[in-house]
Amino acid sequence: MSFGGHHPYPRRFGGGRPRLRIIHDALNAARGTSLDASSSNTVAWVENMAYARAICFDGFGTNDRLSLQWDPDRMTGVMLERWEQVLKLTPAPTAPEATRREVVRKKWERFIHASALHSRVLTLLTEALGEVFVAIEYIDIDNAVVHVPDPSYPWGTVADGAPWSSTVAHVLVLLEKPEGYSEGDFYEAAAKVHPLLDGLLPAWTTIDWYRGSEEHPWINVSGGPSRAGFYLDDPHNLDNEVFDI
Repeated sequence: MSFGGHHPYPRRFGGGRPRLRIIHDALNAARGTSLDASSSNTVAWVENMAYARAICFDGFGTNDRLSLQWDPDRMTGVMLERWEQVLKLTPAPTAPEATRREVVRKKWERFIHASALHSRVLTLLTEALGEVFVAIEYIDIDNAVVHVPDPSYPWGTVADGAPWSSTVAHVLVLLEKPEGYSEGDFYEAAAKVHPLLDGLLPAWTTIDWYRGSEEHPWINVSGGPSRAGFYLDDPHNLDNEVFDI
């Protein structure tokens, strides 16, 4: 299927005169009356078409391509590599450009949604972990452990070696192993928690994921973890379980 000289393929469909046609007509008009550029059968018309395509696609087209380098879904080539360096990304040598662009887009979204906090974290973990993710939990200020430099402060306690320390900004991510999941499947999902949240939450926030005991009853701590309880005879207790606060 032919689109004609002013509509080289691939192209975008739409109304109005295409940019190539506008440039070509201007060059034809600039030839004056000494050279015939009235039809595609003339040398001047063909020569002007070559000039017009260079201006349209190499000139204006370069600007269009440069504008796409701010769009993670369309950036390409050297600029894609540059953004990977800026964002400290190391793609696999065989990763296709589409996959690399997707990683860049997700990295950008961390900055875009950095102020969304609870709702954004909830959506992010739900999408990434699926049924492994249960809830986000926080430590109430009444239960938090707060250390201060000296007794002059109206809150907190003094602890040698920890002049400033607090669990007020501690985020607990409650997980569970769904039916049919192996331990490997569960840990593969759990390993996504810190990379997902580290660049999204403020620097002073600390993060831990946990799951409740599978063999003993849970302890629901008001203002703390809903599935607390550390049992010495439980497998993976050091890696998975939490105390009452």
